Amino acid sequence: MSYTARREQLLKALEERFGDRCKPHGKHAGPLATVLPMDAGEIESLAATVRRYSVSLSPAGAGTDPDLPEPSGETVLIGTEMMRKVRFPDGERGRVEVEPGVLWLELEDELRSSHLALTVYPTSAPRATVGGWVARDGMGVGSFAYGWLRENVLSAEIILPDGQLQSLEGDDLSLAVGALGRTGVIVRATLKLREMKGDRPFAAAFGRPEALQSTINYLLERRPPLWHLGFMNPPMTQALRVREKYLIFGAYPASDAGAADSELAQALSESHGRPLDPAEAYRIWGGRFFPVAPGRQTPAPGRVLVPASRVGIVLGHLGGGPAELALLGSVARDGSALMLAFASSGAEDPPLSLPTGDEAGLVGVARSVGGDLYHAILKQRAQL
Repeated sequence: MSYTARREQLLKALEERFGDRCKPHGKHAGPLATVLPMDAGEIESLAATVRRYSVSLSPAGAGTDPDLPEPSGETVLIGTEMMRKVRFPDGERGRVEVEPGVLWLELEDELRSSHLALTVYPTSAPRATVGGWVARDGMGVGSFAYGWLRENVLSAEIILPDGQLQSLEGDDLSLAVGALGRTGVIVRATLKLREMKGDRPFAAAFGRPEALQSTINYLLERRPPLWHLGFMNPPMTQALRVREKYLIFGAYPASDAGAADSELAQALSESHGRPLDPAEAYRIWGGRFFPVAPGRQTPAPGRVLVPASRVGIVLGHLGGGPAELALLGSVARDGSALMLAFASSGAEDPPLSLPTGDEAGLVGVARSVGGDLYHAILKQRAQL
């Protein structure tokens, strides 16, 4: 059977099975179609169908991760936006079962009505799906207290290329978390939760990156009960309409306010940082996803992972000049820091995607302090 005939037969079979939930891509090179299944059973059926035609399945991401590889070969993409069920196991408040099409921010909002919250979620939470970030792994909001996503996934279920459903726990979770969809399609993840009665934001300003670094060092050494610890440089604060230079910001559980406030006050006293008033801290915390927003195209940042003890050096190297980058970062409990770098617009406007040439300079600075390109480090971890 010719390629064209085989392709047409497969598309006909998919359209008969899925109707308008099958979207053919036309005759150009690349994926043959995108299919929108409603549950794991339909993905099992889809896997069996495409396998008969020697075609592979690949998850279709939400478009928030520029580092993910493009599907190659004869492929049918799976869009999971119709798989959005959330279930709480009977009698358990420490976990939640989630299908892959759920958006992280929507899940967080749903949990809070029950005084529960996610331990970690991505900085792209308004647009990123659970399945996409589980396939990717990473660090983000909440990582100062809870580490990387892989430390907060309790179990997962995937559909293997042969159509079989496999449940994963413990060390086997590496077949799903951080596997970039190579081993199968994630259909469910069980996530760790935290009890919460409210988080209290904080923010502090610094005139120089060395002072910001001193505070990060203090907080990593003393380990106060902060949930999230982030930082920004002047172009990013300007885009957020903040009249400060270098900032740290984050949040801690209201129940730990006494210990957290005491440690933050001591850290800022030693580094000569200035705490911002609560209203401004709340406003900055509300911008923690910036520049990601549901209503506009998300700019593609450069992403590097560096030792948190070298953040100040990186900020100093990249500061100054007309092409200064807008930087937003997060610190994890293992002492690493993720830095997202955007092209600064030079005004109070959202930052822009980082040009390739600027990313090369960013990576060079990161490597000079023992860091590297973020997706390269994650790829290495996935191969261990």
